[in-house]
Amino acid sequence: MILKMIDLSLMAEHLAVHKAELAKLESLICSIQEPEMRQVATEQYMIMKNHVKVMIALMNPVQNETIGINDLHKWEPVQFNCQGTSIGMSPENILTVLKTSAETMANKNFNSGLRMKAENVRNIHIHMALQQMMILNRYIAFMDKFVKEKAPESSREEQVQTYETFKNFFNR
Repeated sequence: MILKMIDLSLMAEHLAVHKAELAKLESLICSIQEPEMRQVATEQYMIMKNHVKVMIALMNPVQNETIGINDLHKWEPVQFNCQGTSIGMSPENILTVLKTSAETMANKNFNSGLRMKAENVRNIHIHMALQQMMILNRYIAFMDKFVKEKAPESSREEQVQTYETFKNFFNR
């Protein structure tokens, strides 16, 4: 199938971003000491490598109609050459960068998916976003465990006031 220009353009843009994100992830993974966090980052890397493979296949006019959501689950194991690699960041900063990366990629994939025209290309990108969101949730769980929450808590009174304000605003 010949893709609409918007589908092709969005994927071309994504592939350039993926290349940079994969390089960043690799250097971060080599600096992570905590085994579970390293595992999640490695899974994110494998997922993103697979996203690259799927997007390139979607660009192939001979092959793209046979590519579907199941292709997003064909991860290939990876190995990193981490000898002497350290980026000199604290574990908390690494975790923040990883969380931001997953959030950004989920957002990009979802927003692009909404704009894409070919149904399988659109659906695949929405599922790519969901995969990144699942990784994001795992990073958030690590943050809850290792990093003090920085967002202030609201009180019940503040929440009820806000609720009442918007309830009245919408006449509900």
